[in-house]
Amino acid sequence: MELKFIKASPTENMTLLIESPVPREKHLEVAEKLIAYGSVYAEQAGYIEEPQDPRAEKRLQMMAGEFCGNASLSLAAALAEEKDLSVGEETEIVLEVSGADRLVNCHLRKEEKGFFGKVAMPLPKAIEYKKFLLEGETYELPVVVFEGISHIIVPASLWGAEGVRKAELAAKEWAGEMPAAFGILLFEEEKGECQPLVSVQGVTLIWERGCGSGTSAVGAYLAMKAGKSLSVSLKQPGGVMGAEVSVENGKITSLQITGKVSIVAKGTAYL
Repeated sequence: MELKFIKASPTENMTLLIESPVPREKHLEVAEKLIAYGSVYAEQAGYIEEPQDPRAEKRLQMMAGEFCGNASLSLAAALAEEKDLSVGEETEIVLEVSGADRLVNCHLRKEEKGFFGKVAMPLPKAIEYKKFLLEGETYELPVVVFEGISHIIVPASLWGAEGVRKAELAAKEWAGEMPAAFGILLFEEEKGECQPLVSVQGVTLIWERGCGSGTSAVGAYLAMKAGKSLSVSLKQPGGVMGAEVSVENGKITSLQITGKVSIVAKGTAYL
């Protein structure tokens, strides 16, 4: 099998966009092979499809049917590159994306290398507290629930130096209580830092360099906790991502993430 691909780096959350048509029932199997170390290698993959809605330029179907803000940014950047923009020039890209119940608007500004982008994210369905058991201890933690993915926010101080080990164990232990795609975010609020661990059940468990939906989850959680609109910058291993959250009458009315994205490779993969 020969597959055309684009490889993008949105805040180093390395993303494969597969251009060649692949039947939906094969998406997960093929993507799992492509993102492996012995192949093209990335943290995640999505498929470029033709949209059903004529207002969208393309459809992004993620490997597990989840929503991904960074992959949306990546496809928007790939489409913006075709417009041959000058540095400083801006453009709007509208996409259909799996896990989103409405069209996704992406705003891009051309930079010397790549783009600075802003993506309108789906609003959370709920922000709730759930109890989780790990190694004999019970934790009550906030969970931000989106249509295609949920994120558990864990204060970094809770597990301290054991954070990485406990998060990886928790991802396995709690998988039965969570949707197929979920994240555990080690969040240090005072420093504005986050380490995102993302699980796609039965496929991958990855410490992402930058997580778009995780960034939006933290932004939504902080906005609802404060009871007001806010903007937050979140340092992650691959760089800084931002979230802009609008709150009216106690409800989130808009949610956007910002970050840098560049196309780093295009080619053919062989499976």
